[in-house]
Amino acid sequence: MHFKDFLPALFLFAAAILQVGDAAQSKCTSSEISRMNVTHCDCAGVEHGCSSNCPVCDVTNLTKAVYHCATAGCTDNQYDCGGCGIFFHSLCDCIQGTVDCPTSSPFKVNSNPIWVLLPAKAPHDPLITTTERLPGILEMGHGHDHGWIYAQEKYNSKTESLWLNSVRARDMEQVHIHMCKRNENTAKILSHENIVSSSHLVQLKNDTELYCLGVDHNVTITGFSGALSSFLAKPPVCKELIGAGILHDHKNRTWACASTTHMGPKGKFC
Repeated sequence: MHFKDFLPALFLFAAAILQVGDAAQSKCTSSEISRMNVTHCDCAGVEHGCSSNCPVCDVTNLTKAVYHCATAGCTDNQYDCGGCGIFFHSLCDCIQGTVDCPTSSPFKVNSNPIWVLLPAKAPHDPLITTTERLPGILEMGHGHDHGWIYAQEKYNSKTESLWLNSVRARDMEQVHIHMCKRNENTAKILSHENIVSSSHLVQLKNDTELYCLGVDHNVTITGFSGALSSFLAKPPVCKELIGAGILHDHKNRTWACASTTHMGPKGKFC
């Protein structure tokens, strides 16, 4: 048998090798992550690339670690951007099982979106995100209350707070609720406030940058996403400045608040 007789088989073998290589290098898409179907694709590594100057409120050139400033969040063209590392890297790794991550429901291909606790090493906060592609606070409307409910199941209400960044202050374009050590000054301020409403956000007397609803005991706040959505529909400041958080005061009362500070909500809740 001559060498030329082996050529067709060699070409087929080479093509098969190339196909296997291509399959191994395929990037997990936002759709695959949202559907929790990431068995046959590669999650992104730890990325620090991309940079755009994005207009936000009174700032015309706020630097964000993304290719595009559009509000669609972590689309496929942001795969290697630092601003989408939480989605294409951290969350994707959780779904693949390379990292052990607590979840609101088990990972299941093509099931409804779930919420996921991403582990963190100090000094970074633990983060809670969702398998749904969801940019942030402005998209956390009435249908996303379970994110806040799940976060309240995971934090220590005696010592910690939950907080969600404003559009202006955030550095990731996928929604993520932080857990941090409670700001005792804010807890003290809340301890001296009267609860005006348990369903609507009302401006505090002793900190006019906070708008809160409260419950007179230790309880899981429900309906916070809806209250925030209503607040954002008629905001007292540029809506991209508004952040949010949940904490207990020194009387063990539960508060859920929106913040309007230019610096973002972290200083109010942590």
